[in-house]
Amino acid sequence: MIKFMMENLAKVGCPFDESNFVCTPCDTNRAGGFSPDVGVVLCQNKFLNRQHMEDTITHELVHAFDHCTTNINWKSPEQHACAEIRAVNLSGECKFTRELRRGNFQIARHHQACVRRRAVLGLKMLPGCETGTVAEDAVRLVWDSCFNDTAPFDEIP
Repeated sequence: MIKFMMENLAKVGCPFDESNFVCTPCDTNRAGGFSPDVGVVLCQNKFLNRQHMEDTITHELVHAFDHCTTNINWKSPEQHACAEIRAVNLSGECKFTRELRRGNFQIARHHQACVRRRAVLGLKMLPGCETGTVAEDAVRLVWDSCFNDTAPFDEIP
């Protein structure tokens, strides 16, 4: 997945290499992040295992792809919600086994419920979205178009 995303970033004119990755200890509840100025930030002290790290890198590379191919206003809750929906949906972080470890089990529409929940959680870490229904409202408003946008994949991996 990482190799695929790196290849597709190069194809759209935004090649990524080791200079676009920063590893640092973090004191937050997140494993990584994307910054248009820095690239992918990896929280070296937050990874559970190699698969968690790979899913996190893929998630952040989807953000990099979106940043490169669209004019995202990262301060807009709706645009950020779309980016979160896409990154969660395409990164592997809603795999069934991963969700079981989190204590989430649902038979019907499990993947969609996970993507929605994780996108809202991601938005709630942003200033202005941490209280009230801003995060939930933003995810709901853009859900259909963003969940169905699987670029650069042909389908949900």
